[in-house]
This record gives sequence, structure tokens and C-alpha cells, in this order.
Amino acid sequence: MLWRIGAVVALLALTLADFSFGLFSSPGRYPWVGAAALGCIVLPAFAWLRPSRPAAFVAATACLTFTLVNPVSREFGLAETLALTGVLAVTVHRARNWWDAPLVVLVVVALATQPLQRFNGSGEIVGAMALLLVATATVSLTGYLRLLGRARQKEVATVRAEQRAEFARDLHDFVGHHITGMVVLAQGAGRIVERNPAQARQALERIEEAGGEAMSAMRRMIGMLRDDVPVAPVAGIVDVAPLVAAEPRARLQVRGDTANLPLEVTSSVHRVVMESLTNFRKHAAEATAVDVRIESTPDHVTVTITDDGKPSRRGKGFGLIGLAERVQAAGGRLSAGPGAHGGWVVDAVLPIGKVTA
Repeated sequence: MLWRIGAVVALLALTLADFSFGLFSSPGRYPWVGAAALGCIVLPAFAWLRPSRPAAFVAATACLTFTLVNPVSREFGLAETLALTGVLAVTVHRARNWWDAPLVVLVVVALATQPLQRFNGSGEIVGAMALLLVATATVSLTGYLRLLGRARQKEVATVRAEQRAEFARDLHDFVGHHITGMVVLAQGAGRIVERNPAQARQALERIEEAGGEAMSAMRRMIGMLRDDVPVAPVAGIVDVAPLVAAEPRARLQVRGDTANLPLEVTSSVHRVVMESLTNFRKHAAEATAVDVRIESTPDHVTVTITDDGKPSRRGKGFGLIGLAERVQAAGGRLSAGPGAHGGWVVDAVLPIGKVTA
């Protein structure tokens, strides 16, 4: 949106210049010429702010028609040229298929023929050729940026699909873990319900608790799943220590009770640490230390990975995109960026609260 505002400001500045020469210097006996010339600026500007095929078609057609039927010999306007260049860029950027090619050609012709509004010789031909080069460069640059954007979107979609597959595997294990426990407890309660009703009641309470945990896991992650992936084992907080031990510069600090955390939380903690240490090895070769801190409270688990490397050489790649997707699916949040005292900090907060029916 900012680039559109800047382009409109530049267009207004060039319009003021055209009051002295160009579009608005037509003789008074043709009062409609000035109005038509102003329309050749307003219409393209509207096509920038409300981009669509009809808006681009009307703007290009109006400017081309004004160039061909204008009875007044005058200089072509800089504002009109800039306006049409913007329409061309927007049209190429928003093109959906090859049916938009005629519209692109129409805008290119309207732009390249601007110098012919005053045809006095070869100078206008040179001007037209120059604007044709400008149009070609605009189409090429906009098309290139569009291809880059699409490639980026495809890569992000691939990362998200892989992460969803991981979620599906994890959820399979979460549900299997809780349901297996519920079945065992239900079988035991059925055997002792007549002999020891109090103990059976305790088993039923544990079944209710396990059902609540299973529902919590499913509600946090069900929107991120597909059901055609194989089963894989789930890593937890107990598997974090080997990850840290494999990096000589890393130090691990665990606070709080991490023994009875939900499986979706422990697996996400493991993935945060694993991805952060991977990025640390890739982008912080000059660093001397990395601290991994895991803190568990009754409400949430906080994972913080801090190193003393150079943050200016790092960015948010696809690994962090997938990691953020995973943490958000578990109801948490993740941030990554330069630390207040230097280095790079990855911070994730995962809730532990149970979801009731």
C-alpha cells in the first residue's frame, strides 16, 4: 500500500508540472481537451487503487483514444506516462491467465504512443521507442518479481504441508496414548466395580481426565492435519538432553516439573530445541555458547534458546516458518530475533491448560 501512496504523490507532482507544459497547455478553444487529459491521469490512478481488468481496460483505451483523436498539437504529459506505467505494472502483476495478454498489449501500446500526440519528426519516434523499452522493462521486472513471489509461496506451502504431516503423526500417537490408557482403566473398573466401588470410582475419574487430555490435543491440532501419513515415534523433553549434548557449545537448564506434560507440548518443545540448534550450527559458527532453558509452570512451558553469535547474518527461513506453525497449532506463540544484549534469541511459550468438553 505504501508504494501506491508514493506513486500517487509522484503523479500529483508531475501533474503540477504538466500545468506548465504538456497535457494542460492546450488552446482555450478546445476546453474538452484539458478535461480529457485530466481523465488520462485520474483513470489510471483509479486502476492502481482498485486494480481490475475493466479499470485497466478503460484507462488504457481512454489514453490511447485521446492520443489518436486529439486535434491539438501538444507535448505529451509526464504524469500520463507515469500513470500508464503504473497500470501496466499492476495489470501484469494481477494477470491470471493468457487471456489477459491482449489487455497487457493494449496498455503497452497506449504507453508507447504517448510521444505521438505531437508528431513533428523523428524525435517522437525515438521517444516512442524509448517508452516501448520502458514498457518492456516494466513487464519483465514485474513478471520476474511475480515468479519470485510464487516460488516463495510454493516453498512455504511445502513446509506447511510437511509440518502438517508431522502433526498428523504426533496426533496419532497422542490419541493412541490416551485411548489405550482409557481402555485399560475401563477394563479394570469393570472387574472391581462390585468388590470395590471406591476404587472403581477413582478409575472412572482417571478415565475422564485422560479423555480431557485427548480432547485437548485434538482440539489444538485437528485443523492442521491430513490422514494419509505413516506413524512415527514422538520425541519429548527427555530427548532434549541428547540434542544439547551433541553440541559442545550448548548448555541445558531445566526448571519445574516436566514429567507429566501433555505429549503435544513435549514434542513441540523438542522440535523447538532441535530446529534452534540446527540454525545455530548453520548461522552462528563464530558463536562461543548457546543456552537452552526450559521452564515449566502449572500454566505453560517456556523454551528459550540464546546464543552470542551475530544476528545480522540471520533471517527467518522456512524452518522457522514450520516451527511457528507447529507452536501455533498447539495454542502457543514463537518469536525469533536479535537479543537485547546481542546474539540471537528464540522464545516459545506453550500452554498446558486442558480443554473441557
